[in-house]
Amino acid sequence: MIHAKENDFDAVKDIFYQHKEWFPHVRTDYMRREIASGNLILDNDVVITYGRYKRAYHLSKAMGNVNSKVIMQYGDVILHQIAAKHRNGSASDALQRFFRFAKGRVWLSVRSDNEIAKKFYLKNGMTHEGTTSWTKDGVKNALPGDIYCYGKVEGPFE
Repeated sequence: MIHAKENDFDAVKDIFYQHKEWFPHVRTDYMRREIASGNLILDNDVVITYGRYKRAYHLSKAMGNVNSKVIMQYGDVILHQIAAKHRNGSASDALQRFFRFAKGRVWLSVRSDNEIAKKFYLKNGMTHEGTTSWTKDGVKNALPGDIYCYGKVEGPFE
């Protein structure tokens, strides 16, 4: 996997802005921080941002859904965003290589209304493991989401 460098910033920004409908929250300062921290991949016109968990983490509870029991473990990877410049199979190729690069479980959350992304994740070997939601003002305007995982998921969850 090829990690982006500062001189790749404009290409990264262009790809995210191409998909502003799904990434309205991704700001340029975030892109720059992820590049600087080494957590942003730009490979074959596909952008992937990610992190690795340093402790067990209850993803669904942290995002406001106390009914879901999805727990990440130390060393698991969270895929924050994936976006491709072209619809030519490059995103699937990059995601498969990312799974090998991660060497373990890879988790992500996606808006429930993003049917194209959810089909993409299932097609690439991920499984639906739970639900979550994001909110700034309580349950009233919560945005529902789904949680996916690549790799063996053991249960029951705590």
